[in-house]
Amino acid sequence: MGLIVASKNFFFDLLDFVFPNFCILCNKKVLRNLFSICDDCLNSLEMSNQKDIDEFYYHNLASYKLIINFYSKYEFVKEGNFQKIIHQLKYNGKSKIGLLLGQELGKELLKHKWFEEIDLVIPVPIHRFKKLQRGYNQSSLIVKGINSTTKKVFNENAIKRIRNTQTQTHLGLHERMENVKDAFKVVKKDEIFNKKILIVDDVCTTGSTVHEIARTLLDAGAKEISLATLAFVKEKDFSIKV
Repeated sequence: MGLIVASKNFFFDLLDFVFPNFCILCNKKVLRNLFSICDDCLNSLEMSNQKDIDEFYYHNLASYKLIINFYSKYEFVKEGNFQKIIHQLKYNGKSKIGLLLGQELGKELLKHKWFEEIDLVIPVPIHRFKKLQRGYNQSSLIVKGINSTTKKVFNENAIKRIRNTQTQTHLGLHERMENVKDAFKVVKKDEIFNKKILIVDDVCTTGSTVHEIARTLLDAGAKEISLATLAFVKEKDFSIKV
């Protein structure tokens, strides 16, 4: 075992020497066996607070009576550090960031009593064409990060996106709702039946996508739906690319 660990460390050391790994925000060198963001920059991300979380829930989620609990660790600020990080995750192939931020989100979820009762964690699915293009579903990586911290059971395949909808950017609230209507289908009803489910996404803007997923899950027999996201958009600006 010691030889294996030593060999692994040597491999990472060699990679760091030949192909240095740098923080995607400040460009400071970080070890390759860590994530591509340094601790200082991770701590610089715009944190949420309970007052803003409660207000976002009240204005965007509560009235539909589909999602009963909501938590988000960060606030999505235009041109802020979190936006830069999430764009690296979604558009520049920095997949490990999803695992790291999922771990950070999981640490916070453990502090909430309602999270103790969650039976199953489900990532927001992306269409297979988009997954082929990106190479991964960023929400699935976040869920895996949550699992590594909390050990909560997750399922990436219980529900799938059956329509390749257009981007929600520049769409208003009602247009967003129409855009995702009937876009999802439960494919493993026995695995979600009578379960308290946590939906996980990267960023919540209006809640239109997660509401449609919640409705689909409840119609298929789920017991309760909660939502956790890395961040939420406090100020409504439908031109922001998230």
